[in-house]
Amino acid sequence: MKQKKFYSTQLLLLAAIALFFSCGSKKQASHYSVQDEISEKLAEYKTAGWQIQGSSRTLRGVLSSVIDRLNENPDLVEVTGTANNFAVVSIGKEAAAANASNRYAATATRLVKGAIDSDAQLSQALGTERDNLYAAYSSTVERLIRGDLKEAYTLVRNRQDGKLDCEIHYLIDEVKAQASREAAMKKALDNVDLDQKYADKIREHVNKRPDIE
Repeated sequence: MKQKKFYSTQLLLLAAIALFFSCGSKKQASHYSVQDEISEKLAEYKTAGWQIQGSSRTLRGVLSSVIDRLNENPDLVEVTGTANNFAVVSIGKEAAAANASNRYAATATRLVKGAIDSDAQLSQALGTERDNLYAAYSSTVERLIRGDLKEAYTLVRNRQDGKLDCEIHYLIDEVKAQASREAAMKKALDNVDLDQKYADKIREHVNKRPDIE
């Protein structure tokens, strides 16, 4: 009996040790996977000629910080804006912000458009006003979301013709972005003669988060 108890205790001890090292290995693998991702991204940027601009930190440090923020806050999403062939950095940054806002608005509009077009009743209720609704929604989202863009880091590279390209990575808080989308759709619906039940249905689709690539 004592021998059986001894063996049981040994088995439990071995299982506990195995579990401990298993958890440690998973944490280590997770840690290395993030570092590998950063290293790959750094190599990619270096090959493409990108350099960080406007920051006293290293690009590795900035990337690590951005990943930490994204992991800590599920409401944060990353959106990239680009600008090419400019001579003054401030002009390039302005163009990149416009590009990021346009990309976000286009994705948000596609989500709503797809939902409405696939709903026969809703589509019929809107009739010929659909395209006007989409255009009004998209333009207002693009304008409002501009204020929700928070610059995470900026990359700049020199072109052979002496001009510059830039790629700016922004973080958007989707809680604030949803408020911007709702305000944009409210404004768009103000110009459409639509029953309240259909308007409410459209707002439900607006509340869905767009998957920004």
